[in-house]
Amino acid sequence: MKFYCTFFVFILNIYLINASPIQIKKVPPYLSVLGSNFSRPILESFASTQVDDNTDASDFIEKLKSENFLVYNHKFYDIIGRHPKMEVIASAKYAFAHEGGAYIAKFNEVFFSSNRLDNNTKIQISKINLETNEVSFNITPKEPILFANGMYSYDGKVIICVQGQGNIGGSIVSLNPKTKKVTTIVDNFFGLKFNSPNDIVVSKDGSYWFTDPSYGYEQGFRDAPQLGDNVYRFDPFTGNIRVVADGFIKPNGLAFSPDEKILYITDTGFFNGTGGYDPKRPHAIYAFDVKKYGILSNRRLIAVTDVGIPDGIKLDINGNIYVGTADGIQVFDDSGTLLGKIDIPNGVSNFAFIENTLIAFAETDIYSVELKIKSALYF
Repeated sequence: MKFYCTFFVFILNIYLINASPIQIKKVPPYLSVLGSNFSRPILESFASTQVDDNTDASDFIEKLKSENFLVYNHKFYDIIGRHPKMEVIASAKYAFAHEGGAYIAKFNEVFFSSNRLDNNTKIQISKINLETNEVSFNITPKEPILFANGMYSYDGKVIICVQGQGNIGGSIVSLNPKTKKVTTIVDNFFGLKFNSPNDIVVSKDGSYWFTDPSYGYEQGFRDAPQLGDNVYRFDPFTGNIRVVADGFIKPNGLAFSPDEKILYITDTGFFNGTGGYDPKRPHAIYAFDVKKYGILSNRRLIAVTDVGIPDGIKLDINGNIYVGTADGIQVFDDSGTLLGKIDIPNGVSNFAFIENTLIAFAETDIYSVELKIKSALYF
């Protein structure tokens, strides 16, 4: 006896900036069976799938290329509503918007970092004012920040993952958004240099949790690693620094559940630092229970993304999980069920989630996506 897994997908079609009447279409269950003659490039989205012997499937998949919101589960409507809004709020001719996403409420500004620029020699920090959508490019801190990456907003400061350069190891620093003063928070593990810290969160108890993959070495701007690709917790009150999770190929994004009882961590080992990929390596979201003293336990797989890697990760107040991927932002519930996708050209490495708005960094563009639900983060 054979059992076939069927699924239903709905599509919301809107135009950027000016929303048109939404068209909702239901994908019939035959898309779970495409026949013997189909193919899809591994680095491209489901919309690129070629189906030669199933005309209905081929016709529908072709329509996916022009859609902005894909609804895989009815619960996605609780997130986007019936009239979602999406618009480009800033653009440039180079990859100025890649990582970060620290919202400073006092100034209504989001800080972010570029992709690697000038032949892999630098990364710039910029900010966007959400009232005017004006971008301040290439902010110059009072002290050098070498290859900034992930960011977090804490106590009115921008907390930045510094990847380091050459023999200068990675670190975690804070940037005063007004004075541009830089203060180092932690820069070593008992005298050993961090690899290239990638993303960070600060828990309610004031401890800093960050991932430290060796992408900097693989991308050619850091010396050989002294440490594994680990996840760390730093307590600024005691000075205690410790590894809270290992066993990753490339730990990347991380985020707490609203009650901080679960920590989600993405592994992006699928991609190496030189642009190559290995489909047998992880492009996955894992969950850990957070115990007393910050001990992590009960590691479990939550979801695997179907295109690219799950990079930056955020949660809403209901515990739904948002990850930046090669096709935009994918949204899962806490069981790992895919609820929907927000298709964004060029993909999204990271994003800010402010109240009910996503500010998504898509390399040459910044998108604003208005949702029905609020972020788990409070500013």
